[in-house]
Amino acid sequence: MIPMADENPVRRMPWATIVLIFACVAVYFAVQPGGHTLDQLFDATPQQTTNAELRFIVDHAAIPCEITQGRPLTNREFRNTYVHGESSACDHGDDGSGSHEPGKSVYLALVLSLFLHASPQHLFGNMLFLWVFGNNIEDRKGPLRFLVLYLVAGIVATLAHVLSQPNSTVPIIGASGAIAGVMGAYLVCYPAARVKSIIFFGPVLLRKVRASWLLLIWLGQQFFYFNSDIAWAAHLGGFAFGALVGAYWRWRELRTRGALPPPPATEPAPALG
Repeated sequence: MIPMADENPVRRMPWATIVLIFACVAVYFAVQPGGHTLDQLFDATPQQTTNAELRFIVDHAAIPCEITQGRPLTNREFRNTYVHGESSACDHGDDGSGSHEPGKSVYLALVLSLFLHASPQHLFGNMLFLWVFGNNIEDRKGPLRFLVLYLVAGIVATLAHVLSQPNSTVPIIGASGAIAGVMGAYLVCYPAARVKSIIFFGPVLLRKVRASWLLLIWLGQQFFYFNSDIAWAAHLGGFAFGALVGAYWRWRELRTRGALPPPPATEPAPALG
């Protein structure tokens, strides 16, 4: 089920959403070296492990081992991952082989990873979801709150992936964790909105479905990715964070409009003599 557009008009131009989409597209086509998907990089031969794309990804993307250890990959971890094919080659402590990229900021990479993508298909899918669901959240809460939600949800999503695979030496890239946060907020804020979606069930159909159904189906699909290369924990973590933020926003809005009763007054306690 792929969302194409929602019947949920906005009151103003969603500039922050447009800027995020432009930034991701510009990074992929103008900054990030191209030519391989992430899977192809991981399966690279020893002769291919020095290519520019692999170095760029490893030097800029978040890697669970680096986050848990607070340092860049060592040369031995890099060789074991990209030459010998070990996806969990994290050494606990200094193995004496030196850092593969000594100047890398492993915590800044939590943000940079959100703007890197593995393929044009990966990029297009993420940007489509961001446009469909992001413009309404930005319209509702303004560009600043929207950007904060996006970035913090992306960081939370990446940390959720790190918790699920703390010894992984494979980079995690893509905006899907941040977008999952936006989707979680959309589920809470606009559950009844109609979304025009392509449904792959027998013949391909274009149907309008409730946002709550589409988003919950997407959420349920993540539980089928446990043994795949898809960062399911990042999706779940980002979505849960976004839903919590959306619930808080709705509660504040209801309180502001007076739709919720005020808290009960408390009787002063009698003084004890």
